[in-house]
Amino acid sequence: MEFAKLFELLNTISFGTKLHIGVLFFGQYGNESLIVPYERQIHTSPLCAKFKSTARGYRRCFRCRNMAIRKAITGQKSFGGICVNGVYEYTRAIVENGETVGIIYIGNILPKNCATLHARISECGLSEDYTNTLEKSVTEDDCKRMADVIESYIRMLVALVPKETVNVNSVVENLKNYVLADLEYPLNLQQIATAFHYNPKYLGRLFKQKIGCTLSEFVNKNRVERAKAHLLQSDERVIEIAYKTGFETVTYFNRIFKRYTGVSPIEYRKAHKKSITRFL
Repeated sequence: MEFAKLFELLNTISFGTKLHIGVLFFGQYGNESLIVPYERQIHTSPLCAKFKSTARGYRRCFRCRNMAIRKAITGQKSFGGICVNGVYEYTRAIVENGETVGIIYIGNILPKNCATLHARISECGLSEDYTNTLEKSVTEDDCKRMADVIESYIRMLVALVPKETVNVNSVVENLKNYVLADLEYPLNLQQIATAFHYNPKYLGRLFKQKIGCTLSEFVNKNRVERAKAHLLQSDERVIEIAYKTGFETVTYFNRIFKRYTGVSPIEYRKAHKKSITRFL
């Protein structure tokens, strides 16, 4: 997919820095000019990847991220703060007609007080060199100015598209993006419906009508795709991959994986790694 408009602006603002800027939309707000790739909808950076490399680390990040989302949705204000791992992030709620329709994240910033960050780096057995992957020269006022520009640009792009051309397809696209950004975490229809300000039953029916499968099937199918990549690109144990891709137990992971591939995760790894070796 070719990304443009908003994606170009985010790249321009973050160019030459170590900032990670992301935008996540809810409901049917937005249009094609606001579509950004997966990496711009989640928290991602070299240090974040290390912190999330264990099941416990994933859960910590999930709880922290969801807390920020809930705060943005209910408080409808901008706020800055240090995440559970000690990294600073600025969050801007985009509010339209009394509802939070999107969130702007500006993060991967080294905070003034690094005590929590150093403690987490030590706890995870990481090198202090990882602090060099964080942006050191950006203040909260800088973040506010960047968020002002991004929000103004988003509103301009929305205003350029006639309201009647925005339909339920936008809801489904935003829903898919939200789910793909959260695949490794526990997901349920009630939680998602709350974030999107929709009735859970309506949202479930809409998703199946437009995508052709239930939300649960979509989640499992994409989790299996992520798991297949981990199986071939790493030597991690199956149980670790199960947790990293959102499955609560390895038994359930094995059952779902076999349902979509016809083989167990171990059989899949052996067969495909042999094929790769023969090819090389």
